[in-house]
Amino acid sequence: MEESLRQLVYSRKKWLFPTFFIGLLIYFCLPLSLIFIPDVMNKPSFFFNLPWAWVFALIQVPMTWLFCGIYDWKAKKYDQKLEEIKGENLE
Repeated sequence: MEESLRQLVYSRKKWLFPTFFIGLLIYFCLPLSLIFIPDVMNKPSFFFNLPWAWVFALIQVPMTWLFCGIYDWKAKKYDQKLEEIKGENLE
């Protein structure tokens, strides 16, 4: 049981850490881009002539939903694997 549990924890960490850092990177790109390239972020975009900063900010909402949905889906899979490991241990 311990080996399969270690593998499960390792695979979870292997997936979770890069996903977490990608989310942080996308989250902090907006304030950093406003600091370092304000001219580009204030130009009108193709989306209703909104500035690029607004477009980026509006894209973060569905991105957050997507990340939460993917996390929920993966967490359910890991929970199922954990229950399988528990079931193997009881037998």
